[in-house]
Amino acid sequence: DTLMACQSLDTLQQFKTAFLSRFDGTDEGEVTSYLGCELIRDRQKRTILFRQAIYAQKILQLYGAWDKPSVKTPLEPGVRLSKVDCPDVVDPALHRRYRGITGHLSFLVTMTRCDLAFAYAELSKFVQCPGAVHLRAAERVLQYLRGTYQDGILYSDPGEGKRNKLRGWVDSDYASVPDSRKSVTGYVLSMNGAPVSWKAKRQDCVTLSSAEAEYVAASMCGQEVVYVRSMLRGFGLEQHGPTEIWEDNAACIQISENPVNRKFTRHIDVRRYFCRDLVRDNIMVLRKCAGTHNVADALTKSLPSPAFSKHRPWLIGTQEEYQAFSIT
Repeated sequence: DTLMACQSLDTLQQFKTAFLSRFDGTDEGEVTSYLGCELIRDRQKRTILFRQAIYAQKILQLYGAWDKPSVKTPLEPGVRLSKVDCPDVVDPALHRRYRGITGHLSFLVTMTRCDLAFAYAELSKFVQCPGAVHLRAAERVLQYLRGTYQDGILYSDPGEGKRNKLRGWVDSDYASVPDSRKSVTGYVLSMNGAPVSWKAKRQDCVTLSSAEAEYVAASMCGQEVVYVRSMLRGFGLEQHGPTEIWEDNAACIQISENPVNRKFTRHIDVRRYFCRDLVRDNIMVLRKCAGTHNVADALTKSLPSPAFSKHRPWLIGTQEEYQAFSIT
């Protein structure tokens, strides 16, 4: 399958005619689905919804979760999966079911379900040796999916001055991995009201403070900012000015802006200072937000239902105006 896009319908039609004159194929008209992803466009409201409802329904039916009650969060709040619960000998049936659920969730997380990113990151660490505790966690994700299987990513027109402007959130959960005491990075990059890139990942080093863990996360986010800005430039959507990334750790923001090496930061790996270079070069800037308003928090830990529900609109698309702090 081939997708074609152009600002001019006449130019698009001329290209399709020339293309089909040289190659065998058919013109299916306006795209409504691609790679198992439904595209629902409302031209009047200027919105586009990307979702995988049919695929999600097949997963739920395949693993017998269609008739189970739904839950409000993908994982139990505050729960961390651990190697302690891995058995010495894995039950083959349990192993097969666990790997199947995790593998099917992977496609959802990659395409349209940013809200499942942390849960998938947790489950994927134990595909080689899952236990009963891990399988129960995977089946809970299916229960959450049952209540949200029709959700996807909703892009909208934010209006003049805000259209096609990249921004994001980054966060870390310090020393939260019980088996290694490493931290977890979570970031979300958003444009036109909905995510365009996201990640929940265990950091590859042990950090010595929450500020250092946040700085490592900001550097990882910065790499993605550079890539997405480059891709947008190729689409003719040049980003003017630095990309705003909301961060809730004041010390991390100060490290990114201050080139002085102090005794508490001079041990940080050189490549982590990539974030500082991006700030210096006016590619990215870290903005302070309240910890309870950091959307990326939902990609670093399993939050209670009220907190997760607060962040969830920003993970699937919203036309609300983002507030970095509570208005009193």
